[in-house]
Amino acid sequence: MLNNIGKWKVTILETGDFRLDGGAMMGSVPKVLWEKTNPTDKFNRIQMVLRCLLLDDGVNRVLVDTGLGSKVNQKFNSFFHIVQSENPLKGVLKKVGLLPEDITHVIFSHLHFDHSGGATEFNEDGQPVPVFSNAEYFITESQWKQANHPNSRDQASFIKDDFLPLQEAGLLQLIPENSTIINGISTYCVHGHTCGQQLVQVKDGDHCIIYCGDLIPLKSHLQIPWIMGYDLNALLTLDEKTQFLAQAADENWWLMFDHDPDTAAVKIKQGKKYYDIVDEVLRKVNY
Repeated sequence: MLNNIGKWKVTILETGDFRLDGGAMMGSVPKVLWEKTNPTDKFNRIQMVLRCLLLDDGVNRVLVDTGLGSKVNQKFNSFFHIVQSENPLKGVLKKVGLLPEDITHVIFSHLHFDHSGGATEFNEDGQPVPVFSNAEYFITESQWKQANHPNSRDQASFIKDDFLPLQEAGLLQLIPENSTIINGISTYCVHGHTCGQQLVQVKDGDHCIIYCGDLIPLKSHLQIPWIMGYDLNALLTLDEKTQFLAQAADENWWLMFDHDPDTAAVKIKQGKKYYDIVDEVLRKVNY
């Protein structure tokens, strides 16, 4: 079981479920192939989870991604079939004995609404404000630029109420790609899905877990050609996945999935065609 990496206590947090179009999630892969492992509802949507990572060394409490958060309205809920509590991230943190003010660092993989929405909430005046007032928030400069100046293809994925209040409050740190955030926690940047996405790596000696973000959101995406239609540059994702998975298998990393509805993390080895799973942590609902 995956519980610790060196000094870091590892806790997998789930804030809720949602659904996205299966074709969009699988790109050019025919439905007859992917629906075997990812069955659809009547609207062709597949089941997905909102999964975050909590790292705690007794002094620093680091949160990786924040889920959808509490600002979503009924229309949004219905469109994405969102199932979560009223205050999803606060609720799961409370279950592990933490309050929002206990969080010291928040690292975003990227700023799409299902990864950054929980970073802010509406105050009594209906204005978005930071949830974690004592934390520093980290995102790459390139992703910040993309989020603030999106193209017509990805502009719906960025909701500025999720991240502009962090800058206005002086809590946001724009960092270079492939940075060390704190001793033992660093980033591994990729660009196919969106510019400057940072996968978050926790390492101690030969032990490592990496939060895969939307490079590999589902276990199905361990198959290298299975690439989301949402990705801005599918060929770049293909190259990035090829290199990343080869290194992950060679160095025996734990790979954590942000959206898989059944599996939270795996270790892999080279298989006959793609990669075989050698160890697995199944989903444990905690919301």
